[in-house]
Amino acid sequence: MRPEMKPLRTSVLLLAVLALCPATGLAQSGPDLMQAALDAQADRLSGIENVTIVQEVMGLETSVRMEKTELDGTPVLMPVSVSVGGMTNPIPQDMAQADWASPFQAAWVDRAKAEGQETLDGHRTHILVVDDFSGLKMPAMPGGGTGAGEMTPQSVRVWLDADDLVTRKVVMDMKATKDDGSTHDVHMELFMEDYWEVDGYIHPFMTRMVTEGLMDSLDVDQAELKAQVEQVKAQLEGMPEAQRKMLEGVLGAQIEQMESMLGGGEGMEITITVKQIKVNSGQ
Repeated sequence: MRPEMKPLRTSVLLLAVLALCPATGLAQSGPDLMQAALDAQADRLSGIENVTIVQEVMGLETSVRMEKTELDGTPVLMPVSVSVGGMTNPIPQDMAQADWASPFQAAWVDRAKAEGQETLDGHRTHILVVDDFSGLKMPAMPGGGTGAGEMTPQSVRVWLDADDLVTRKVVMDMKATKDDGSTHDVHMELFMEDYWEVDGYIHPFMTRMVTEGLMDSLDVDQAELKAQVEQVKAQLEGMPEAQRKMLEGVLGAQIEQMESMLGGGEGMEITITVKQIKVNSGQ
């Protein structure tokens, strides 16, 4: 078991609330469920001011610092800086995205619809859908922007744990508009797995992001990008063995992922693995 971490446990407050609910109230509406998830997250964040997450994405280790703020009266964690290779840079707030372990916004509540229940990896979940985003701002993707053109959300489905009200899965359908005016469908699935509690903060230690149609939505010259990848591979081949192995350890996963994207496959998968979480730490 990881030191200073505990498996996800059900909130005592939530159990007390459920105990007071009459049996006839078990079929909760979409707005009720989303509001309950917001309230549960606010309760979990009550003693938390900042969280630093050390994670690995495509072989690259980054450290993201998030600080608690309020969005429409709801407490959320927003990233303020990212550290890579010993260098720390601030994240412009217009590019920041809320913690996707709790992606909801208060403005979504009245638009949420319940679509039944499903058992997901042994966890009983409620499925919520939001398909009306008029006047709403969409949160950015984990890890930052996609580099794609303008993204217009079509629908978001959330698999909400029926016991702990944490997010287990998110499915998003979007319409991407490129600079030339052409549009492309983008499908994205996020799987939040291996939840642990660290000093009161609950977070998935593995997030898998599967996308389809993303490459077609990018405003890039794919032929030029493929040539650049081949050039990097050729440079690596010409390096001394020790130097080549060191750089392959850093760049290998990114090169493989880029080749998969450029290979015309149906989709790509990125895994975000958390290595350490620090709660209420200093700068």
